[in-house]
Amino acid sequence: MDDATLQNKVEKFLFTEARLLDSGDFSAWLELYAPDGIYWMPSQPGQTDAKTVASIIYEDHPILSIRVQRLFEARALVLTPMPETVHMLSNIEVEDAGEDGLVRAEATFICIQYQANEQKIFSGRQRFDLLPEGDSFRIRLKRVDLLNAGGTLPLITIPF
Repeated sequence: MDDATLQNKVEKFLFTEARLLDSGDFSAWLELYAPDGIYWMPSQPGQTDAKTVASIIYEDHPILSIRVQRLFEARALVLTPMPETVHMLSNIEVEDAGEDGLVRAEATFICIQYQANEQKIFSGRQRFDLLPEGDSFRIRLKRVDLLNAGGTLPLITIPF
């Protein structure tokens, strides 16, 4: 596949992921992950180890499934009302599949979250390891590097 076609396919996939989050369709969002997929939000800038250094979030597919299930439970009072989000992605860079078959992508992002008359803004870089599947991809790894990682963060209740 030529570079322009790959770039277009990856951009479309990343925009779909953002749209699913913004629409609150967390079940469909979870389906974008490979069974061995990981969602990682490091706690420190430049963090390279997710297993021996504490992370803000480090969740495999089974734990992500529990997170999604809990988003819809009536007991989730912290989510009443459910936060609304708007994701903006830019500067998307794509690297063709390497020897491991994964397509790597990076993007800058801004996520604006609104809940109960309070607006929070999160920003940084997202890095993806994407496993080609049919005409699309599955997420093997999504790493969210917050611009203010290492600082004091507000409560993060939903993925972005």
